[in-house]
Amino acid sequence: MKLKTIFGLIALLVTIVTVQAIEPVHIEFAAEKASQLMHDHAYVAMLTPLIVSAKITPEIIKDLQLKFGKIKIITVVVEAAIYDIDELTRVDKANLRILGIDVDIICNAELDIKDRLKPLEILADFRDDKEKSKIAVSLSKYSGKEIEKAEQYQFLVKRPDRSLIRMLLPLAEKGKVDEFAEKAVKNLVVGGDMEALEDGIVFMGVIPKLRQMISPARSFLSKA
Repeated sequence: MKLKTIFGLIALLVTIVTVQAIEPVHIEFAAEKASQLMHDHAYVAMLTPLIVSAKITPEIIKDLQLKFGKIKIITVVVEAAIYDIDELTRVDKANLRILGIDVDIICNAELDIKDRLKPLEILADFRDDKEKSKIAVSLSKYSGKEIEKAEQYQFLVKRPDRSLIRMLLPLAEKGKVDEFAEKAVKNLVVGGDMEALEDGIVFMGVIPKLRQMISPARSFLSKA
């Protein structure tokens, strides 16, 4: 065997051994990074559906948790969002009934928008129906598009300790609304749309939620 060939085989063997020695390290490192990435993203994904305020971020929540312990998010909706299905015409409502679609569910603003849109999912079933396909096409324009955004505010509140419970609970039980409101907001609300608390409607929207928090019979609100 030629000397050149022997050196070539030695070089190949060294390469194979090196790759085999290094590869598990890369795999282990990649797995560790992937696990950390999934953890971080899972944390953010868990919070995202709850957060609508630009004044609240996962980083802010983490900082407040380090300072105060458990932190909760409360939301005050002053005006609900308006969607295209909130502006159904009388003709469209009549056509929905012709197709056997529950108009009451679609028009129920108390339901989540996804639930309101579910009855419209059957529109595609009428494509092969000569009589009803035109009606279905005319109704397909409704997709749950947001026409006007909701006016809503969010606040981060800390869990009250025993001293705060002793201070606030008697005020709530005795119906001292003004005193309870001022002290509860001052001592429990630690972040969020703080400037919105100057609005009387927003302020009074926060108070019932804070009162729930000091009631031993009630659980906490949205988890942060």
